[in-house]
Amino acid sequence: MVVPPGRHVCTGYVEMHRIRLANRSRMAVGDVDAAYRRQLSLGSSQAWPCPVGEWDGDWFVVLDGRHQKVAAEMLGMTHLLVAWMD
Repeated sequence: MVVPPGRHVCTGYVEMHRIRLANRSRMAVGDVDAAYRRQLSLGSSQAWPCPVGEWDGDWFVVLDGRHQKVAAEMLGMTHLLVAWMD
């Protein structure tokens, strides 16, 4: 994420059912596995840097960090820590 002068970066937890992926192309199994193992080692905590995206109405659209989103979903997490520019 590139943050221009005068802009603010916000973070927060978003419910999984309110998150969409901007890039829906195929993912490498190894990349998803690495994200899964990382999240598994963190337990209920979430990693930084977190997935980055933008709000589209009531939906949060992940632009970068889709592997983390999928890994968290695979582990049954209900919320995901994300970042966006205000």
